[in-house]
Amino acid sequence: MIRGFLRNVQVMDDDKFRLILDRLGLSWQGYVKVRKGVKRRIVRHMQELGCHTVEDYIGVFGEPRILREVECLMTVSISHFFRDYSLWRVLCEEILPDIIYRSRDVVHVWSAGCALGQEVYSFAILWDRLRGKIGVLPERQILATDVHPAYLDKAMKGIYGKSGMKGITEEMKATFFVLSENLSHYRVADFLKANIEWQIHDLVKQPPPARVFQVVFLRNNLLTYYREEIQEAVCLQIMNCLERGGCLIIGSHEKLPFQTHALLPFKKSSYIFQKI
Repeated sequence: MIRGFLRNVQVMDDDKFRLILDRLGLSWQGYVKVRKGVKRRIVRHMQELGCHTVEDYIGVFGEPRILREVECLMTVSISHFFRDYSLWRVLCEEILPDIIYRSRDVVHVWSAGCALGQEVYSFAILWDRLRGKIGVLPERQILATDVHPAYLDKAMKGIYGKSGMKGITEEMKATFFVLSENLSHYRVADFLKANIEWQIHDLVKQPPPARVFQVVFLRNNLLTYYREEIQEAVCLQIMNCLERGGCLIIGSHEKLPFQTHALLPFKKSSYIFQKI
């Protein structure tokens, strides 16, 4: 029965896939390298809904529940701990010591599009290590948001298979993770999860959280997968919730969709910007 239905589903070639991207305001360039996996998810969803053509599929996007499902299927969770190592070195040696000096009580950090949580826990590990270098630190509060509920649930649990521990040293494993009894996976230590708030949030459809941040991570999501006109509107909103002197961090292969005197490259970096 399933095989017969599959034969009736329209082949998802690139032109048909681009119709979906156009409808959602997404960037073809951003999806070129990951499109095969995304296409498979979309075809399965079409089967579940009984849509035989992409046009039929787009036609049901008017139902909010279905549109939300489609938007979640389009999300990409590729990441690993301490991705772009040079960024974390600069954070540890230059950016965070200055922010800590200026922020006596609390430092607010936002991981916008946190996926499976590696970026969030990387920051928490870095912060803990700074304690050994600097001594008494302000309280750190991390807001971790993502549009995909399943990703957020996995991130909150903080459980990673051995193949998902890329970027974590043996010393870090011993200090910040607990190995399962069957030796198949690692769980983030409970103390590292303190003061992390997990929240479902749609960067494109919802305004930024009503608070001020010293550090905002906006890496490998909005500026990769959305069209420039959407990027600009959202980035301007995010810039407004960044504290003066605070840093906006984007992906190492990304660029801002506009030029502004309010954000300056941090020491000529192409992906770290400081609000003046």
